[in-house]
Amino acid sequence: MSQALFPGWRPDADGRERLAALAARLQVTQPADGRRLQLRRPDQWHATLCFIGYDARDLVTPALFDAFAAAARHIPAHGFEVERVAYWPQSGAVVALPHASPELQALCDATRDAIRRCGIRPLQVTTQPHVTLAYLERGLPAQSWLEDIACGDEVLCVERFELLFNPGGRYEALAAWPLTGAPLPLAPVQARLL
Repeated sequence: MSQALFPGWRPDADGRERLAALAARLQVTQPADGRRLQLRRPDQWHATLCFIGYDARDLVTPALFDAFAAAARHIPAHGFEVERVAYWPQSGAVVALPHASPELQALCDATRDAIRRCGIRPLQVTTQPHVTLAYLERGLPAQSWLEDIACGDEVLCVERFELLFNPGGRYEALAAWPLTGAPLPLAPVQARLL
């Protein structure tokens, strides 16, 4: 059993519909080379915001819940678009990667900071949020057919995050927090000198 513990985002019904269409395009586009594409179930789709660890259920405390609630108050509800689908040979994961999203990365960073404020050292921080749609064998060469997958310009809504626990094969939400922060300040843009 996995026993994984982490804050994560899961798509709402509209987001699951959009990701299901993307997963269907994967199946249609996959070459008939005998490699088995193992799709994940829609109830497994999520973006890990910061990975706390395995066998860490004892770290779930009121202080952790309070830290996540404080983080949620500083990040606005937002959306992101899937930019492309990629294959990661180390894990065999076929992932949906979003366009750069300062809000989504800020949410990852805020959950990381909340975990650390509770004296917990996360096992892995998230620097490239993604949704795993499927798996192929590990260690394959680049999968150029994934470049043909049309991702569209549909927005997936991020309105809340959850503390997720995986007792094996499914994810249980131990708590959830709506995002209620003000819009993030725009990054400064340097004026052209000439």
